[in-house]
Amino acid sequence: MVRVFLSLFLVLLVSGCAAPNKFSSHKYSPGTEYSYVSLMVNDGYVRQSLNCGQFGCTTYVDQTHLFVLDAFRATDKFQRVEINNGLARYKVIVGFERQEKGSEAVSFGKMMLGALTLFLLPMPYEYNYEGRFSIMDGGDILEDYRYRRESEELKFLFVDEQSTKKHAIASMVDNFLQDLERDDALRAKLAAN
Repeated sequence: MVRVFLSLFLVLLVSGCAAPNKFSSHKYSPGTEYSYVSLMVNDGYVRQSLNCGQFGCTTYVDQTHLFVLDAFRATDKFQRVEINNGLARYKVIVGFERQEKGSEAVSFGKMMLGALTLFLLPMPYEYNYEGRFSIMDGGDILEDYRYRRESEELKFLFVDEQSTKKHAIASMVDNFLQDLERDDALRAKLAAN
């Protein structure tokens, strides 16, 4: 019996868990409507960090660009979606940022308490996610959209730290496509040939 519980605990420890999606989903009509588009996320910059300690090193690579690319491809609204192609006629420039709410002292205290408990104690954090979507035709900006999502999330050993960000991005992309669908002039310009 002890082995079963130990095995179950180890499986949970190794597999991790995703955070539930608490963001609203926006509706748009299905089907491919738009031509080829290239995405540029956060000016093409991918944030990475390497933390080394006594027992080894860990690497953090921000997955924002992949989350945006996957969200756009999953919609099936574009004939083709690529990333960082400067020669594409139509581009969607995406700026995405996460800002923590509250004071830095409280956040530092939560981080230290989490470190003392080896992140086995869930710690609540509040974030603002902000996204800016600019549609470009060559070098001209056709339209600019801004979205904001507020989130309360738990930092916990078993929760993937970027899963809430993935849900926020998917919600913003849905919102962007809904707004794009409402703008008939822009929609006609981007229409698939």
